[in-house]
Amino acid sequence: NLPLVLAGLIGLLGLGPIGHALITSVRRRGRDLALLKTIGFVRRQVGATVAWQATSFVVVALLVGLPTGIAIGRWAWHLVASGINSASPPVVPALALALVVPAALAAANLLAAVPGWLAARVAPALVLRSE
Repeated sequence: NLPLVLAGLIGLLGLGPIGHALITSVRRRGRDLALLKTIGFVRRQVGATVAWQATSFVVVALLVGLPTGIAIGRWAWHLVASGINSASPPVVPALALALVVPAALAAANLLAAVPGWLAARVAPALVLRSE
């Protein structure tokens, strides 16, 4: 169970930077969000913008991380197995990898709910007048 626990821990640690990036982008892009609301975006659409940003972060991370992780994991297992004279080949759990994709997307979009809610509450008049 140790590999699954480590994978879960790394996944939780990966949510921190995504959450920070979303909150920072909402704070830094307040003017852009205000302009979107001015041209007709409703609260739901502003929140969806933040959710799409979280989704794009996760998709890029999965596209880079999964193949890299598989390659490094297989290489590391080969080193360990050859060091202890084991003949067992590296096994890539396809079902676990297939479940990682929707779980990561769901976690990122749940995490994006708070910054999306904050972004939806942006008052365009106050933000645009302050600059």
